[in-house]
Amino acid sequence: MAAGTPTSTIFGRIHTDVVNRTKIPTIFDYAFGQYISNQTFFDELSRIQSELILKGEVRLKTGLVAKLDQVGGLLALQLHMESLNAAKDAMNGLSQLGLKNENKLWTLQ
Repeated sequence: MAAGTPTSTIFGRIHTDVVNRTKIPTIFDYAFGQYISNQTFFDELSRIQSELILKGEVRLKTGLVAKLDQVGGLLALQLHMESLNAAKDAMNGLSQLGLKNENKLWTLQ
């Protein structure tokens, strides 16, 4: 081949699997995924409660400081808590859906 021309590479199934596994971190067990979603939710809830009790304000993951004595801070905290709960519900729902599909596959065999 001439200098500067690209060489063709055989790109097989193994290469695709390696690329996909390094690109997207996944949880292969649905029950463990549900556990992780609940643990993440309650860890964040505990952190927020501790900061509210000790400091009277909460530093959100966006960097915003939500203060109890301001309406905007309370609103930001409420929106953060609603989104945290929605994320937990979505992760639990996906885990339950995966478990149900897995159960259906087992009963078809």
